[in-house]
Amino acid sequence: MRRSICFGLAALAPFLLAMPVQAQVDVTGTWEITTVTQRGERTMTFTFQQEGTTFTGSTEFAPMGRGGGVAAGGPREIPISNGKVEGDKISFDLVMGMGERTMTQTFTGTVTGDTIEGTMTGGMQQTAPIPFTGKRKTG
Repeated sequence: MRRSICFGLAALAPFLLAMPVQAQVDVTGTWEITTVTQRGERTMTFTFQQEGTTFTGSTEFAPMGRGGGVAAGGPREIPISNGKVEGDKISFDLVMGMGERTMTQTFTGTVTGDTIEGTMTGGMQQTAPIPFTGKRKTG
């Protein structure tokens, strides 16, 4: 029995060694992420701080449409939650609202160097994922 296990492991070794090891990305920094919706194009600036396979951060949010912007008190900082990194994939949630009324937007994407592409789901009456692109700010 022991010999079978050893031979089995020896037979698998070349396959295991040939599997690519995907390096984990580091998302720490300031990112400009742009979505295009029915209400127009919106760019939000996110700041991320990564520690291992998790990250925290926030964005500044300026309400759109009627009552938005300066009339609504101007931009406000919103923390992200559930920030996760797996290889080159990231995901995080943005919970927005006032009082008991909240909505959660979930961002999932792939990071390549200083760029990110993915989709955002959730939000007000949103049924289809919304694509987003982003770029890390330098300097």
